[in-house]
Amino acid sequence: MFSFQLLSALASAALLAAAAPPPRASACSTTSAVMDLPANQTQLVNPGANPLYVGIGVGVQNYTCSASTLKYTSTGAVASLFDISCLDATPAFTNVQTAAFNAWNALPAGASPNSIGARVGAPSLLGYHYFIPSPSGTGISPKWDFTSTGANAGNANAFVVGTKVGDLTDATNTAVNVDWLALNNLEGSLASKVFRIDTVNGQPPSSCVAGSADISVKYTAKYFLY
Repeated sequence: MFSFQLLSALASAALLAAAAPPPRASACSTTSAVMDLPANQTQLVNPGANPLYVGIGVGVQNYTCSASTLKYTSTGAVASLFDISCLDATPAFTNVQTAAFNAWNALPAGASPNSIGARVGAPSLLGYHYFIPSPSGTGISPKWDFTSTGANAGNANAFVVGTKVGDLTDATNTAVNVDWLALNNLEGSLASKVFRIDTVNGQPPSSCVAGSADISVKYTAKYFLY
């Protein structure tokens, strides 16, 4: 009886997920939102379509000290994503990542980033970015989860788990700013491609000592979801 009930519950959940509407897109038009990518590189390629979402991510990159290399290695990230599609046609769009970082960096350690969007003219929270155990069974994978916020609240389909397909060092300050990334969909219906560009901060110190505590480094970045 227990097995039958479990199978019935799983089947019902699958039917509900299948019946859920597709994720809703950004609040404002994204028809003119184009990623400003460096020339003469092939790691990040503009998809040639309008993005579904354009967001500013505000959060932390997490690291642990490797005892074998005495270097910090990534253990993922946690960030809140705010809708900046309505800023696209304004001068604020170009440097919103810097304005957001300055506001975020001014907050004390442990403070929530959820007030930062309103401070840079982007009060609408799209969702959250964090890492989960990889569906492949090895390591961790990034997830963009819009299922509990804004227009997509309650929509079980409004997420995407990504796998990295492109990596580009930040041209302005490689030692300080985390890389720009291109990712393809691994799971979920939120988007088929995700790009992280215009990064500010997020890199760990260049070395650590054995036994160093895990660290979190504040960062911001623009995210384009297609």
